[in-house]
Amino acid sequence: MAAPIFGNFEVMKIDLRFAGALALVVGLAPAARADDAGKCKINPIAQLPVAMEGSRASVAVKINGKDTRLWLDSGAFFNFMPKAKAVELGLATQSLPPGFFISGIGGSFTPELARVREFGLGGGTLHNMEFIVGGSDPGNGFLGANLLGIVDTEFDFAKGRLMLFRETGCAHVSLAYWAAGMAVGEMPLLAGNNPNDHHLFAQVQINGHAVRAMLDTGAETLLSRHAAERVGINLNDPKVVASMTMSGVGTRGRKSWIARTQTISLGGETISNSPIRVIDNGDDWSDHDMLLGMDFFLSHHVLVSQGQHKVYLTYNGGPIFSATTEREIGKMETRGEGLGKAEDALEPKTADQFAGRGSARLTRDDLPGAIADLTEAIRLAPARTDLLNDRASAYFRSGKADLGRKDIDAALAIAPRDHRLLTRRAQIELGKGDKARALVDTDAAAAAMPKGSLDVVAVAMLYERLGKADRALALLDPVIDLHRDDNRYPYLLNARAWNRALANADLDRALRDIDTALRKADSPAAMLDTRALVQLRRKDYPAAIAAATGALGKAPKMPSALFVRGLARLASGDDTGGKADIAAARAISPKIDDRYSDYGLTAPKAEASTPVRPSKPDEDEDEDD
Repeated sequence: MAAPIFGNFEVMKIDLRFAGALALVVGLAPAARADDAGKCKINPIAQLPVAMEGSRASVAVKINGKDTRLWLDSGAFFNFMPKAKAVELGLATQSLPPGFFISGIGGSFTPELARVREFGLGGGTLHNMEFIVGGSDPGNGFLGANLLGIVDTEFDFAKGRLMLFRETGCAHVSLAYWAAGMAVGEMPLLAGNNPNDHHLFAQVQINGHAVRAMLDTGAETLLSRHAAERVGINLNDPKVVASMTMSGVGTRGRKSWIARTQTISLGGETISNSPIRVIDNGDDWSDHDMLLGMDFFLSHHVLVSQGQHKVYLTYNGGPIFSATTEREIGKMETRGEGLGKAEDALEPKTADQFAGRGSARLTRDDLPGAIADLTEAIRLAPARTDLLNDRASAYFRSGKADLGRKDIDAALAIAPRDHRLLTRRAQIELGKGDKARALVDTDAAAAAMPKGSLDVVAVAMLYERLGKADRALALLDPVIDLHRDDNRYPYLLNARAWNRALANADLDRALRDIDTALRKADSPAAMLDTRALVQLRRKDYPAAIAAATGALGKAPKMPSALFVRGLARLASGDDTGGKADIAAARAISPKIDDRYSDYGLTAPKAEASTPVRPSKPDEDEDEDD
């Protein structure tokens, strides 16, 4: 999460008090003074097992006795959670002083405060732990820089661990205690803008120019547009690729691009010809030029020393900044200098250690390694459903669907009311064409779902595919109520309008929803498609044709827009145009009639001379939600 700008408010501090810390003697670096021998000690405060959830690092916590997981986000100035998470955990919220606001990528919001009476972390308990509540919902809460930036911190995510510690007697000692025989990089740790700013800043060189980078475990690596232009990157270069719209705490998005760099140098390492994602920036980037994100952390073992004002790093192996761009531009040949050999880590021994390394391997697409580690973790902790779920993901991505399904079944035998597992099994069953069993699991997931959770969206999509759009509507209302300041708000309105149109229910409200969504989201094709369906149901055929035509202007091969426009043209008496649109929709998606027939929307059967080509495996996926 990018650094926020906040109103006139003193940032709250927490006091870490974990008993029983064990001091570790650190080996001296060659440059250490002789009289420092034996004096340097690392005194652990907390050692936390970390698991990767996609690109997010998570830790197990207890909130007022409830087990849950939170993400680690050193780029957030304070602990955050979305309103839906606070509701799920039963936390009361209170208003903050007038004038307190938070800004970031995508806009700003007025937050609330939640106080956790007992917060369990790493075997210890913190009392009256505070969280800022509100903003866009990333799907979970997270621990911010007020925890990760107030003491010395070791980030070793590739091996599934985080350590908070204090050093003593180490002024002239290299703290990279693990790095015997390795190339150790050192970056200067830069100060924040004020004493309450606990973000971690370091200096990086891009194309030979100094860049101020924030170490952000809650993001991928990003370079601001202003900084990109300053270091000589021309975003109008034909080699620059327009990329996704990115968003953060507010409701708006920002453009991004993937550009090439000549060199990126950090701590003695230099990566040549590396891609980097550039984002259009605003005032929330006033104190830094760049985010060093999770791609950097997974490829490095990192230790931040507050006392020495240094960031130590060693290379773990694998791609660095190209890791998050390959899915869009493919692999680029980069060259690294000063990286040294990859770390020879000790073999894991506990379930947490195997799980941490296995989830990191899964995130980096080392599927055989992930399966091996997770299998050993499950052997050591057979009742942990998170391990079974992660191994199922590795099996599915390896093409071993039957083994993945067995793991999901095994996890549900342990936790039969886990809504995420039920949703996942329903998706598997629907994919196999077993609608009856998929509906049973979907109903069970809906019943177990926390009210207002974004997880509802996946269940709503299942109901839509199962011909039960009316059941999705009751689930979507509380989600929308809790996400009005969220960047997903227009897309949630789109989902509700789409399901109302399918169910042929409350069409005037559906039209208001989709028109509001279109105003907030710059008229994407999927929303115009929804408006076309709403107007078709309202029998305003010219408006339906106009909206569908607008959608097709942005996405010419959208089968649902072709199908709806075809129905509207047929209803308007344009048989030729209507039949042509229906035929084109069927050519792209041969099963499209099945999708709409459950809702009473049918078109004349294709004439014998109409060719219908077979679809590729993924062509029936919808583009509407």
